[in-house]
Amino acid sequence: MSIQVTKMILYGILYAVIYIAGPLILIEIISMMNIMTFSLSFKISVIILGIVGTVFAMLSHAYPKDTSANRIIALISTVYSGIYLFYIFGGFTPGVQLGTYSISLPTLQVLLGLQFFAWLLLGSSGIRALQYLIEAIELRKGKEYNLRFKKKFRVSKIFKFLGILASLAIFGYLGSIAYSATQLNFGIHDTIGLGYDDSGTPDLSDDSINLTISFDVNNRGLYAIYDVKIDLEIYVEDSTNTSLPIGAKVGESLNNNYGTFHSFTLYPNQNITADISNTYIIPLIYNDATLRYQISFNTLYAAILIDLNISINVPWTHLI
Repeated sequence: MSIQVTKMILYGILYAVIYIAGPLILIEIISMMNIMTFSLSFKISVIILGIVGTVFAMLSHAYPKDTSANRIIALISTVYSGIYLFYIFGGFTPGVQLGTYSISLPTLQVLLGLQFFAWLLLGSSGIRALQYLIEAIELRKGKEYNLRFKKKFRVSKIFKFLGILASLAIFGYLGSIAYSATQLNFGIHDTIGLGYDDSGTPDLSDDSINLTISFDVNNRGLYAIYDVKIDLEIYVEDSTNTSLPIGAKVGESLNNNYGTFHSFTLYPNQNITADISNTYIIPLIYNDATLRYQISFNTLYAAILIDLNISINVPWTHLI
């Protein structure tokens, strides 16, 4: 049984790009864009795991496909790829739920729950591993294992078909998400609504202020946006008055439930109204400041959990 050296080299190069070069390049691009930061230990782990994966990929092509040795190595390589994916999705990181990733920009932070996608990939690896296991046993024992449902079906072929079907489903799922994401539009209105009630008296202590943000949701994608929850907190970003200390929370509107934004539907003029705390009503009546609107957006989209936080700085002009 001769070793296929040329195939080993070609597939070694291919999988070195997939396992090592590709992830490292992606890591550097994301780091340069200041979207995420990666520790040196994580990069080293990717390199080590990538080298091992490349070795397994080369070994899986060392022998012809019709040999049990090829199938056994393919089985080991597939199991290892599942372990590799499990690591990439944070499965071995203490305190981190499988499939959870975070993106951080100066005014925007996103927490993504990719658990469904992670389990799809791991399940696909498991199906392929079962295919190679059955094929290895068949080649070793020199006989086929079949199931009968009116017709005879070879067991290894069933798992091969399921593996191909799972891969197609994953690629289709990713493609549909990419398309749908381009069809989403969230538009925040430029004007912040101001509600000021002086209670009909010259006494400022009984006055009230509320601020309203209006936004439009245009969901032309394939997926509905489920269980939308939005919180709004208002902080002092900049002020020269000691009664408006920087960082103080002056107002909030919590637990605003918007239900579902269905696909192929426009939802205009959605509102969030925050009430200003009594402590800061009089300082805001008399003084200018810069307020920071901290918006927290939580939802489920295409089986992906999304927890988004965005900051908007808005100038405040005194009322009197």
